[in-house]
Amino acid sequence: MRRLAALATTFALLAASCTNCQVTQAGEVIRLSEATWEGAAPEGKEVDCIYGDWVLRNDKIVAVIGEAIRTRHANMSVINVGGSVVDLTQRDQQSDQLSAYYPVGRLYDLEGPLDKDGKVISDAQGFGGKTLSFRFKGPAKQKETPLTAEVLYTLNDGEPWLKIVTRVTNTGKEPLEWKQADAIRADGEFTFGKQDELGLFWAYDPYWRQAYGSLLADSSWHFVTTEVKNRARPELLPQPKKGPAPPLGPGETRETVRYLFPAANTIELIALARELRGQKPATASLSVRDGAGPVDGADVTVSSAANEPIAHGRTGADGKLAMRLIAGAYQLQVSGPGRAEQSVPLEILGDTAKSVELPTPGYVVAAIAGPKSAATACKVQFIGRGKSPDPKFGPDSSVHGVRNAYYSENGKFRTALAPGEYDVIVSHGPEFDAVFTTLTVASGKDSPLKAELVRTVDTRGWLSADFHSHSTPSGDNTSSQRGRVLNLLAEHLEFAPCTEHNRITVYDPHLKHFAATDRMLSCPGMELTGSPLPLNHQNAFPLAPRPRTQDGGGPKTDVDPVVQIERLAMWDGGAEKLVQINHPNIPQMVGDRDLNGSPDGGFEKMFSFVDVIEVHPLNEIFLRPDKLPTEREQGNTIFHWLQLLNLGYRVPGVVNTDAHWNFHGSGWLRNYIQSSTDEPTQAKVGDLVHASEHGNIVMTNGPYLEVSARADQGDDKSAVGEDLKAPDGKLHLKVRVQCPNWLQVNRVQVFVNGKPDPKLNFTRGAQPTKFHAATVVFDEDLAVELPADAHLVVACGGEGEGLGPVMGPDHAKDMPAAVANPIFVDVDGKGFMPNGDMLGLPLPIAPGQKSSKPHGHKHSHNHADAN
Repeated sequence: MRRLAALATTFALLAASCTNCQVTQAGEVIRLSEATWEGAAPEGKEVDCIYGDWVLRNDKIVAVIGEAIRTRHANMSVINVGGSVVDLTQRDQQSDQLSAYYPVGRLYDLEGPLDKDGKVISDAQGFGGKTLSFRFKGPAKQKETPLTAEVLYTLNDGEPWLKIVTRVTNTGKEPLEWKQADAIRADGEFTFGKQDELGLFWAYDPYWRQAYGSLLADSSWHFVTTEVKNRARPELLPQPKKGPAPPLGPGETRETVRYLFPAANTIELIALARELRGQKPATASLSVRDGAGPVDGADVTVSSAANEPIAHGRTGADGKLAMRLIAGAYQLQVSGPGRAEQSVPLEILGDTAKSVELPTPGYVVAAIAGPKSAATACKVQFIGRGKSPDPKFGPDSSVHGVRNAYYSENGKFRTALAPGEYDVIVSHGPEFDAVFTTLTVASGKDSPLKAELVRTVDTRGWLSADFHSHSTPSGDNTSSQRGRVLNLLAEHLEFAPCTEHNRITVYDPHLKHFAATDRMLSCPGMELTGSPLPLNHQNAFPLAPRPRTQDGGGPKTDVDPVVQIERLAMWDGGAEKLVQINHPNIPQMVGDRDLNGSPDGGFEKMFSFVDVIEVHPLNEIFLRPDKLPTEREQGNTIFHWLQLLNLGYRVPGVVNTDAHWNFHGSGWLRNYIQSSTDEPTQAKVGDLVHASEHGNIVMTNGPYLEVSARADQGDDKSAVGEDLKAPDGKLHLKVRVQCPNWLQVNRVQVFVNGKPDPKLNFTRGAQPTKFHAATVVFDEDLAVELPADAHLVVACGGEGEGLGPVMGPDHAKDMPAAVANPIFVDVDGKGFMPNGDMLGLPLPIAPGQKSSKPHGHKHSHNHADAN
């Protein structure tokens, strides 16, 4: 991209002209497009730029200003970013973690950019050799508020900060209270603070090594911040340090100047702030080592001589950290992964060099093998024994080391651990036995961790899948998407569509990064997330992505769930896709729109477009209906799903993790889909979509359940989700349950038209000979006799049991459970007919209400015996 000769980059936002701006030599301005993207778009976990945005960069920093249109949103929750800073990072060490910085808060509708003649600027190259002056126009969003604003961005060569000038004008006839505030979105592990004596506000994420500062040019002013609630979205209100800001008089313009800048840590951030205040920090070169050499990622806290924390940084791979500090006496607290903290004094009179020696940790050297000694993805948990604490590898958003769990794409890794003793759990999802062992770690020693993961559960003919999970592109979390993919691989998910909130994207780059394109099947999809909550959330896949465009080319939400789901189902010209209702409120959907308990039709027409519906938690299928008087409000979804089946809604059930964080985020719920191949990447997404539409799915949080049926008369056989003709009402259910060594099942129950049949209830206590201690826990041929048509749902569970530590602390107490989708038995030969039983807790539907469109697909009448 050619350099613009006018190297002062000035964006004027909103109502005033920029003809009086002083333009000096500065860096490049690049309009992002397919032609300019490579090399121009910044890098980092939170990069949100798309085609049409504007890149400002010099030799120090790179910033992205969102295209100033009303539909420009960074993601689902960071919205209206047109004309705001959406990405910001250092040029040489790029790690963008900023969601957005709004220099006019969220108070104005922006349009533009415009040149000095009011014409739209569409191509930065068109201004080569000329003075570049941008401005955006737009009124305050509150139409009754007579305010306009102008924001100027200036970036000069050699300066590591973006100068932002905001001018707010009162165009009315009365004085107005002045509340012009900036707003920042810095989500995830960011902490926030202020240095009032410098007029500095800062945000810092130490793990991802990115800090942001906003400094007011007028040292007599400071930022007053709002309380941070839920997600990180504090507002920064500039105020005089003494007294409130005076009102803004009629026709008066008030100007606020501040500098926005990135740095790798708060030590450098404060140094930059001091430079802007005319101070000259000295450089302290810190080297951190242990007995094995330089320490990467050592945490360094700079405190005053009185041990009051001032700033923080982390060493690089060479064990070094450059610290620019004002002359004086300091105390350093230095620690590293697996290494105890050391406190050392630091005296700075001029440029200073300092070395710190940390205790030498031990190292775990893992070599985890799968079947036939092949390298395999896995999850390894380290739990401190005795006085040894659990390690803390990284935050919930990280990739490999997440809290005390280490995820590996190939079973091989070497990482530091504090000397001590640890319980170790090595796992690879519920088809594999977990390995439970102990590890002793000694200072300076390598401790080998060798394990073989044995696949004991036979799932031939079925593939495991999670249809619903998230990472940072979704906007309601900051988990690394690469970490999400590693979660899925380590938990042995074989099919996982990418389903971020309100954005179509793909997992392909991450699968390539892990050399795992032959291990997991994926496809582009999305969750369309609107209101009312939680009903108006729907997943769909596959969808056609449009990379680097708004929402990845996906559809928009709508306040009417019927309109929204139809829009999603018909997207891409009505192409074949699976449409899923996420965490539904079934009573609201089927008949009670306003949730007042009276039938009003609800959003029943949504069923015309639904293929599958989430029904977890699975264990609640075992709760008795007369124990559920308040469950309609709280959402016993699987019970309501059984009611829907009785009403004739043939919507298959599914379960999904809805994972948002990477600490045991994936794996604790999954679907098994019938498949013609056991090689995940040899399967076709379309075939799995069709199998799901037909209900060829078994849902589980661990146990592997197989169910098929055969009629006593004739040779009719059916798998789950299919129809079975049983002319005399007599049939046999083949039920088989397998469990790995880390969970137990002690009950198998057949539900007939949603009711647990006491004659088809089997427990380890009452029928101990039917349950076994081996992998195959239950393997029986159950005789069933039906007086009329019925759908049969088989469930198994471990009553009084839990998943244990393999799936992490949040799910350790979850009851192991699996539920198969129904088999529809036709007794009278006239086709299956639902019985309409509401199971003792009527749904809020009007008498005689019929489905707007009985949803179903052509059932292939699969004759394959699942066993």
